[in-house]
Amino acid sequence: MKRILIPVDGSQHAVHAVRAMLQARGYDPVERVELLTVQIPLQAGKIGRGLSQADIDAYHQEEGQAALREASALLTEAGVPFGQRVETGATAETIARVAAEIDADEIFMGTRGLGSASALFMGSVATKVLHLTALPVTLVK
Repeated sequence: MKRILIPVDGSQHAVHAVRAMLQARGYDPVERVELLTVQIPLQAGKIGRGLSQADIDAYHQEEGQAALREASALLTEAGVPFGQRVETGATAETIARVAAEIDADEIFMGTRGLGSASALFMGSVATKVLHLTALPVTLVK
């Protein structure tokens, strides 16, 4: 049975990755799924006066929970055991690090995410993850 990491950002591409994993588990059983959302780090003082680091941390958590919502609902409905993580940092590097930390067997991820500039370059995060990990990575359109 496998441990699967699925990075999500609230985009439909991420939801497609969850659905693809759910279909694949019929012939490749899954022990547990870890959903991961990676937030771009913001720092107090860099984005305006009056925001503390605690405010920014709360913002990251709120945005992260919103990004996890639909994927979590799909896994709950399917009865698949899962965990959720909200991290801040460089996206591809964080995905590779968390995959190693949880001893993942595979990564399922969408080929594109939400509106970041890097999404203009056909799955640049996905491409970078492929270079940063030795794990099998299933890319889903």
